[in-house]
Amino acid sequence: MAALFPFTTDEANAVLRALKTVAMADGTFAIKEQSLLSASAELLGVEAAADAVPTITPEELAAALVDPERRLMALKACLVMGIVDGQVSPEEWRVLSAFRAELGVEESAMQVFHSLVQQHRQRTQYELQRRLGSPQAGTLYAAQGWQGVLNFFTEDLIALPKTRENSELAWRYRRIGLLPEGTLGRELWRYYRERQFAFAGELGGVPEALVHHDITHILAGYEGDLEGELETLAFIAGLRGEEPSSALFLVLLQHAVGARLGADNSLSFQPERILAARERGRATTEDFTRRGDFWDVMDQPISLLLQRFGVPPR
Repeated sequence: MAALFPFTTDEANAVLRALKTVAMADGTFAIKEQSLLSASAELLGVEAAADAVPTITPEELAAALVDPERRLMALKACLVMGIVDGQVSPEEWRVLSAFRAELGVEESAMQVFHSLVQQHRQRTQYELQRRLGSPQAGTLYAAQGWQGVLNFFTEDLIALPKTRENSELAWRYRRIGLLPEGTLGRELWRYYRERQFAFAGELGGVPEALVHHDITHILAGYEGDLEGELETLAFIAGLRGEEPSSALFLVLLQHAVGARLGADNSLSFQPERILAARERGRATTEDFTRRGDFWDVMDQPISLLLQRFGVPPR
């Protein structure tokens, strides 16, 4: 864990106290917040009961965190805590703003962080929705674990727009199964059929933005399990020159909550693989993740696309 969240023990304790401060911003410490904080302690390698963790002042947090990069990472973690169960409340935003000012982070940067974390959260919620609906969910993040997450994020899933059938779009995706073996389209079709996911346009299908994320999984060659998702997020961050901690923390946090409430589903993964994926993203010559769509290359062999985009071998 230290390779992904490189805090010392004292720093990790300070970050955990900051997360508790955000959770307590409205004066209550709900069961959901308690479990999220317990999961955060596990991710940060801190042994502490959620209700025993004290809050922290902005001055104390700044004194504990001197390194600018670690300050940014801590503020992003606090944003995740504030946004993981919905929009950041005014009380939470006041706490976050006080932390930001004392940590010396530009206000505009925090607005950017907020936007990025919200985007990651929305995508994660769509991902959760379809994996829970997949008969093979147990082979991915483990059905019991995801059910635990569902218990915590029910209102978020209810709030997701219900997909109506778009027969033209659905048929467009179904037809890619007719493409030759080894092409991007055929591999995308196989990816969805093996997992029994609905295509975009089908009832229960996801927005095409999530399809693009699936294509990144396919082109980068990372699996759809927890570690594969972390590798993919790190690859994208490296490709875009971004710092991936907020996205990684969000995925790990939701996974930890699910594992804690459901199946015996550990957080074991290899940090060196995540870091290698980030470096591989940095070495890729074309940011194909920002393409508007992939329809013009669906019939292209993946081997040729990897050469075209300059994706190094794993």
